Amino acid sequence: MTRQIKLLVLLMAACTLALAGLQAYWNYQAYRTATRTFRRDANEALAEAASQEMQLRREALLSRYRTWLADTSEIILRGYVEPVYNSPRFFVADKHPFPKEKRAPYEIGFTDFTGHLGPRPARLDAVARAFFIQRFTVGAVAADVRTGLTYFYTKSLGDKLIAAYAADTVHRRRLAVLYAQALRRREVAAPFRLRFDSLGAPGPRAAFATAPVRVDFAKKMAGRVRAGFADPNRAYLGRIKWVLLGSVGLIGIVVCCFAYTTRALLSQERLAALKDDFVNNMTHELKTPVATIGVAAEALEQFALGPAATAEYLGIIRQQAARLGALADKILQSVVAEQAGLALARLPLDLGALLAPVLREAQPRLVQAGSRLAYAAPAGPVPLVGDAVHLTNVLATLLDNALKYGQPGSEIALWCGAENSQAVLRITNEGPGIPAQYQARVFEKFFRVPTGNRHDVPGSGLGLHYARALVQRHGGILALHSQAGCTTFTIRLPLAPVP
Repeated sequence: MTRQIKLLVLLMAACTLALAGLQAYWNYQAYRTATRTFRRDANEALAEAASQEMQLRREALLSRYRTWLADTSEIILRGYVEPVYNSPRFFVADKHPFPKEKRAPYEIGFTDFTGHLGPRPARLDAVARAFFIQRFTVGAVAADVRTGLTYFYTKSLGDKLIAAYAADTVHRRRLAVLYAQALRRREVAAPFRLRFDSLGAPGPRAAFATAPVRVDFAKKMAGRVRAGFADPNRAYLGRIKWVLLGSVGLIGIVVCCFAYTTRALLSQERLAALKDDFVNNMTHELKTPVATIGVAAEALEQFALGPAATAEYLGIIRQQAARLGALADKILQSVVAEQAGLALARLPLDLGALLAPVLREAQPRLVQAGSRLAYAAPAGPVPLVGDAVHLTNVLATLLDNALKYGQPGSEIALWCGAENSQAVLRITNEGPGIPAQYQARVFEKFFRVPTGNRHDVPGSGLGLHYARALVQRHGGILALHSQAGCTTFTIRLPLAPVP
């Protein structure tokens, strides 16, 4: 790895870590804010629900108080118009006062009364009675109930109110419903449990409990309620889940971009090294034929050679020119294989028939290398659909590699046939094999198994890359299995349907 790439990768890693740290800090702050907001909302919602529930009980008590006032067998209601100020005045008293009780009737005036009253105290008619009961309970009595006081407007009314205070209890189910509604209005979704106790009693055992809220409106009562949440984290995370998901997604994208960029940089560096190796290999491969052609041409030009010698030198020139042409063809084939728009012929073919001319052309090289070919021909046609020219080149490339990298005088095994609805070709050569760490890379463009500065076997690093690309374009796979003393390449292509 070059110094510039190392520096760039380190800077990118530092930026990624810094961004992840900032996101983590921001999420922590968001979590703390959500926690504080939840605690505030839980307490405010409980206070609101308790206030609503107590108000409903107050209204029920006031409704009973109106019933007591309307009971003519117990309460006497009178009224008259005060002559000096011409203002209506009302009296309320027990119809059956306790013996020896000396109590003046309770008197109160309402300036907004529009009914009829006489100049002397008299029993109220239906209109005046209804006005007094409603106006008196929503005014003076309601103020007493709100503060939990008991005012003896009459002894019987005071006694009944004290008894009502003593019998008053919290409607627990209704309070739970009101609290759940108050929480929903604040967008809090978490299970809770209410606990009712007296002042000084311990609160509910829970991960979080609200402050106690009084639920008895009589001053002499000391009831209170708390709300406990067993798992408040669900509520915290529920409020910031989209923030967390967005943050995690952003960090994931940044990490993926960093990994992809680093991989691309390393791939480009590796590709540059492979290209350098390719240039070195091709320079070596080109020097020999070019030098041979130059020497032969110079001999023809400077020496008066006979017909036999001239023919020999011309043969050398043709042979080396063919070698140069073969190298150029390999480069062009690799370029063509990478073109996405390459049009392949889709014609019915027979794998055995494609292999026959390749074997014929390889015979001279087999004889020259002293190698033997053990060919297991298919029992019948092996039909497939593809491009004959490119598939022939693939077969020739694999056989050429088996010859070049096989042990001199060894055997090359070739098998062709059909397996599991696939056309299969296996070619195995005896030799040193391909080290395990390079087996996945032999199909890369320009890659050759490192041999130092030696060039014992000519090659460009393009053949297997071209072969795999063409096999994949035909919907097949090209696999490698190599170990010490043996290397096998296997082609698998889809079988054509038999008509």
